[in-house]
Amino acid sequence: MAICFPNKPGSAIDTSLKALKQILGDAGKSTLVLALVLVALSVLAAWQLSRQLALQVESAHVLGYARDVLRRNEQTSEQVTGGIKLLLKEAVPDPCSASSIDLMKQIDLASSNLQAIGRVVGNRLVCSSLGRHTPGLDLGPPDFITALGYQIRQHVVFPFAPGQSLAVVEWQGYAAILHKDLPVDVALAEADGLLGVFTGAERRLLMSRGALPERWAQHLREGWETVVVADGHLIAVLRSRTWSSGSMAALPVSYLDRRTRAFAWILLPAGLVTGVALALVALLLARRQRSLVTVMRSALRRQEFFLVYQPIVELETGKWVGAEALLRWRRSSGEMVPPDVFIQLAENNGLIGQVTEYVLQRVAREAGALLRSDAGFHLALNLSAFDMHSGRIVGLLDGLAAELQIEPNQLVLEVTERGFLQADLARAVVQTLRARGFQIAIDDFGTGYSSLSYLETFSVDSLKIDKSFIDKIGTESAASGVVSHIIGMAKSLRLAMVAEGVETQAQADYLRASGVQFAQGWLYSKPLPLDALKAGLLKAAASVDPV
Repeated sequence: MAICFPNKPGSAIDTSLKALKQILGDAGKSTLVLALVLVALSVLAAWQLSRQLALQVESAHVLGYARDVLRRNEQTSEQVTGGIKLLLKEAVPDPCSASSIDLMKQIDLASSNLQAIGRVVGNRLVCSSLGRHTPGLDLGPPDFITALGYQIRQHVVFPFAPGQSLAVVEWQGYAAILHKDLPVDVALAEADGLLGVFTGAERRLLMSRGALPERWAQHLREGWETVVVADGHLIAVLRSRTWSSGSMAALPVSYLDRRTRAFAWILLPAGLVTGVALALVALLLARRQRSLVTVMRSALRRQEFFLVYQPIVELETGKWVGAEALLRWRRSSGEMVPPDVFIQLAENNGLIGQVTEYVLQRVAREAGALLRSDAGFHLALNLSAFDMHSGRIVGLLDGLAAELQIEPNQLVLEVTERGFLQADLARAVVQTLRARGFQIAIDDFGTGYSSLSYLETFSVDSLKIDKSFIDKIGTESAASGVVSHIIGMAKSLRLAMVAEGVETQAQADYLRASGVQFAQGWLYSKPLPLDALKAGLLKAAASVDPV
């Protein structure tokens, strides 16, 4: 592959050559050739560095896809095996009795990845969570049997889903029915990306997205993951640590080449001074990062941060029953810094704990009278992953409740899934906070693949349905049905629900009819200063209960 750079006047290479000529004078052609060789060697070194950087970035990119697929497949495997074990544990004389079918329905409802689960006799599905199937639905012989005895059927068409090919995983006389593409249904930024799931021992391809060769699974000979360049692709292969399966993801090597060229356009013009230029860039970036952190520390001291409050509405009555406290940053120049920018900066530089303390201090100063005036009104506060992994937050919240002179249950602590990553630490903090009377909510529910496992592992009071799912209500999007599944799970676990980002009456009507209790969003109000929130509360109360 060759890359040509125009020799424009003023370019780095052109300037370097002119300087060399001035230094060398008329030393002859051999000296000029040596100078050109030096330039070529520096360009080659810059190209090699560009390739290495591109390989690191794209390897991390394709590994991310493979990890997402593996995580989804592990979740599916856990639900399949767990559901079948529950049915085996029942051990009744008639596996298709009314009580068994009821259990199948319960398993189906609690399992987000299963389409159905049922009893298999021979090669026929005789009953399932969908009911009895007399004389039985023909599944056909298994395509293959794994080393652990799982019988895999990859292409089964059922009367209740005509024209749709489903996968059936059978074990010890029971079978789970799955969408074949569920584990590989990962958002890809590249249309020609390839995804796949394979069995652990046999390296048989279970399902794939795109024409992904089965032999690629053999690239992983030892360890848990690898990335290789082969067959014109950058290929990531992973093995599960808990299940006998693995995942693959691949991107055409053209993306690696494109990334290499992108880095090269930055590095090559530096020519002979590549090393010096890279050192300067690194120093400038580090200095810029330090300066941003310094600015943020100063902003906290000067109290440039302030709170706004977005009302939380009871859908059945329209009453404002609470509000979420949201942090905003207005610099002394008047510039507003977006929350996703300064929160990320705080998390990356160890300032997030100070930010949380700042928020609690503002709440203590501002919201006491409002909360004391209505014991049924609650305030939602966002906690970071750092907070949930540190026992210090318990004392801070105890102090806040005491200073506000309110019951702890008037404070709802919203935690995103990242707050539960260190499960042992987070579980201890959650248990302690709930024992104190504080309420715990999972924020942005549904945006991570481990949402269901968090509901099963941690005791929480409510979940907030992410705006990205609310936006799909009433659309033709494939994700439009996710909301109903989330609502069903919450009901089965008896959790309260808050829908975020409600913007239309049609969304509100759907949520209310579906049993969602609370909502927030611009349909009701934008985030408000405290005085505007108080005025809005009076106005909303008057509209609900007119005098």
